[in-house]
Amino acid sequence: MSVLVKAAKGIGEFVGEAVLELLGCLLVLGVLLGVGFLVAQGMRVSPTGTAIVGGLFVLFAGYGAVEAFRGPERRRKGRLAAAATITFGTVAVLAFLAASCSCWWS
Repeated sequence: MSVLVKAAKGIGEFVGEAVLELLGCLLVLGVLLGVGFLVAQGMRVSPTGTAIVGGLFVLFAGYGAVEAFRGPERRRKGRLAAAATITFGTVAVLAFLAASCSCWWS
């Protein structure tokens, strides 16, 4: 009986991980499609403005990366630094999920 219970737990864990992987891939795909749609619409309306906003977003995420990798004694306290660090973290997680998602290659 314990062998069946262990097998059922293993199968349940496998199915759960597969479902979570699929949901992660769908989340990344949805975010990428949403950003792509916004960039396409922005380029249609104002290419210069879209490029400026994109550049500012990259600079803001870069500032978050600098704040994230500073030592604890040198880290700045404040809402701007916290928001930039959260932005960098979100971009890094989505980039990691997009790079490791097996749905792109199948």
